[in-house]
Amino acid sequence: MRALSIKNPYAFEILEGTKKIEYRTWLPGDVTSFLLVSSSRPSGVDFGLGMPNGYALAIISIDGTTTTKDRDGYYHWQVVPKMPIEPFKVKGKLHFYDVDDKLIKPQPQLVQSMAAFLKDDKSAAGKKYFDQFLIPLELIGIEQMPKKYLKILDDTNGDWNTVAKEWVRAGK
Repeated sequence: MRALSIKNPYAFEILEGTKKIEYRTWLPGDVTSFLLVSSSRPSGVDFGLGMPNGYALAIISIDGTTTTKDRDGYYHWQVVPKMPIEPFKVKGKLHFYDVDDKLIKPQPQLVQSMAAFLKDDKSAAGKKYFDQFLIPLELIGIEQMPKKYLKILDDTNGDWNTVAKEWVRAGK
């Protein structure tokens, strides 16, 4: 399957349904869906700690694109989560690249709950997607965090704002 690496927090925001547009300087060509892979390093601009890095996460549908670039030189791809998968480590690359289909294990039992979550992240119907997919991904991401930030998280009883402030202060 064709795969695309996207840095966190943006990859995770796609899974949560809060990022519906992916900005690229190129069009996807004939690719209408892709395997979302979180880049091995989070964005240096936006806070991406506590999210899994270097993992295949889900199959994403490209539901449309702009045909011309915006004033900043980007095409807008409309992206929608299509199928959660069992996450697995992937060494990402630039642009689209191939990942062996045999490695991809879809989780169709979560599709209905995912759709409900994407419509309303507080819905009871979306709780299964949240509990069985998003929370385990966050646990992977927390395990990957540098010890310095884990200690801050522990010392502040889970205060992510303090972790984020230290991350910004450290110039990450």
